[in-house]
This record gives sequence, C-alpha cells and structure tokens, in this order.
Amino acid sequence: MKKLTIIGLLVVIVVACMLLHWQHVKISRFDRDFRQSLAGTWSSELDIMRLTNVVMPAGSFTSQLIFIRPERTNTYHETGTWLVKDGSLIETVKSDTNPTARTPRSHVGRIIRADAREFAVRWQGSPDQWVWQKVIQ
Repeated sequence: MKKLTIIGLLVVIVVACMLLHWQHVKISRFDRDFRQSLAGTWSSELDIMRLTNVVMPAGSFTSQLIFIRPERTNTYHETGTWLVKDGSLIETVKSDTNPTARTPRSHVGRIIRADAREFAVRWQGSPDQWVWQKVIQ
C-alpha cells in the first residue's frame, strides 16, 4: 500500500512538472512570436482618447495621444518601451509632453489575445480592455 501511494505521488509530481514546463514553453513561444510582430504602427481608441504608437523592432516607441472633449482637444507625445514578457505587455514611459504626467512610469497589462494585425490588453487596475490595431501603410 505504501509503495502504491509513493508511486502515485511520484506520477502526480512528474505530470505536474511536465504541465508546468509545457505552459512555460507555450508562453515563451507566444512572447517570441508576438515580439517579432510588434514592430510597426499601432492605433487604439477608448472613450475620449485616441492613441497612435510607432514601435521599433527593439521595443522602443513614440506615441501620440489625443484627448477629444467637447470644449477642447489636447495632444501629447510620449516615448518609452514596450516589453513582452510572460504573456504580459510592460509599458515604460520615459518622456511625456503632458505637464501633469510623471515620468518615468510603468504599466503592466495582460495580453488577452494577439495576432499580426490586432491585440488586446487589460492593464492592471483598469476594467477596460484596450484593443490595438496595426496600421497597414
């Protein structure tokens, strides 16, 4: 009886290790593939905000943010980096023309879905899902 229990526990441990390794490989492969398709121009809209990011192959970006309100429109520019790691997008903003914004600052978002033309991110602390679409020129 003890032998069966020990063998059963060992089998469960081996299977759990294999599943964890498979999940890690799957996420690593997703990160690599998505990182390769990230270079280019991406746009997103949410409520009153319109964003356009130009992402370089190494992950650095320049961004234009337009806030459209009935009484005025504000336009700001940011620079920073996008890093894909463990199925998340880490955005670090290094400079911002908005005088009230603090820099540097970072945001982490979970990549919900992604392909070569569109991806969706849910940023920590936000209930919204941001959808980015690749601008084909």
